[in-house]
Order: sequence, then C-alpha cells, then structure tokens
Amino acid sequence: MKTRLIIFLCMIVSVATIAQEKKAITGSLKEVSISPARFSESNKANPALAEGKTESIEKYLSRNVQYPETDAANFTQGTSILRFIVSPKGAICDITVLNSVSTDIDEEVIRVLKTTEGMWIPSSFNGEAVAAEKEVSVTFKLTDSPKNQEFDYLIRNYYTKGCEMLFKKKDPKKALKYYDKGIVLLPKDLNLLMARGMARYELGDMKGAYQDWNRIKALGGLQSEDYLNKYTAFKGGAELIQILKN
Repeated sequence: MKTRLIIFLCMIVSVATIAQEKKAITGSLKEVSISPARFSESNKANPALAEGKTESIEKYLSRNVQYPETDAANFTQGTSILRFIVSPKGAICDITVLNSVSTDIDEEVIRVLKTTEGMWIPSSFNGEAVAAEKEVSVTFKLTDSPKNQEFDYLIRNYYTKGCEMLFKKKDPKKALKYYDKGIVLLPKDLNLLMARGMARYELGDMKGAYQDWNRIKALGGLQSEDYLNKYTAFKGGAELIQILKN
C-alpha cells in the first residue's frame, strides 16, 4: 500500500535587516523606519497587488514541496532549516542550510525556495531598499510510520540516551551521536542544543559548542536558568553560563 505523506511546515520569520554602515550624523535624532522583507506570490504576476495582499509562504511551500521518494521509503524524517538573503531588488541569494535532514530533502526545499524569485517585497530602511536575512523551517514527518519511528518518540529517545551517555557514562562521543539525531528532528529544542554544545565542548570542539549555545540566544534564550545547574560540573559549564547570561 502506498505510503501517505504529509509535510508539516513551520516558518521562522527571522528578519535581520542588513544595512551598510552609515556615517555618524550630528544633531537631533530622527525616527527610524524599518520594514521587513515580505513574501507575496501575487507580486510576480501583478506587482500592483503586492502592497495590498501579502501571501503566505507557508501555504506556498506546502503546495509545492514534495517528500523525496527515497527518504519516504527509508522513513527519513526531520526539519530542514534554510537561511537566505532577500536582496534590495527582491531576489533570493546566499541560501545556507542550517539544519540538514538529507541531501535530497535539503535540495527539494532549496528548489522550491528558488521558485519564489520575484515574489519578495524587499526590506526597507528609512524608505531605502536594503538586504534582509530570513530563515525558513520545513518539517518532514511521516503520518503512518512504524511505532519506533514516530517523531515525538524518536526525539525523546535520542535526548534520553544522549544524556545517559553524557552524564552517567561520561561518554560525550556517543552522546553527540544521539544529540545530532535529535536535532535533525527538532533543531530548535533548547535542551538538545545545550546538551549537544556541552558534548562538543567535552570533545574539544569549542566552535561547535559556541554555535549551539549562541543559537539558544538567537531563539530567545532560556526561560529558566534551572537547566544550567546540571552542567556546572563540566569544564565548559562556566562558559555556557557566561554565553547564555550575557
């Protein structure tokens, strides 16, 4: 029986306007007006409709992204996150994969994202069009996968086994393998990012650890600092706390 597939889409609209450095201006301060880059499918067919009707890129992706057959057959699931730039002319460029599920899945999301060329209203800074950075997150999840392949079950299992290896068995190398698998599925999970960062630090990968911990800050930081207590015994504990508290 043919596998039924559903693609769940979750968008991170993370707009960071990229403006060139301005010369210092003396005198009274002026009001700063910033408009984020916006997706509008109607912008391509009829630019006049772009200002009055902003389409949803979530709906656009859900209509066009296809689950690669090989990945579906192998029960490959996860969340692909891409970062890209919307140029001052509304063009898509500098696409970067932040979280990879598989080569085929990443390429499929990139393929569809590139079809939005000409459908973006660029960001503006005080009326001047500027480049803007955005992120898009697409979760590929099978609705009729076996019990041991269910999305939530896998995430909990990978996190639990990773913590067992890191905290009880003091084996950060094996812990990292489990955390990596969990983050492929749920890349915005703060607990997974914090734990993987510590496993990386223990293995001497300082750059990777800082990337994970700074990613936590970019996602809004921790709501409670209680989670930090169990990491104080690690040699990277002090740096973890410093990064997240600054």
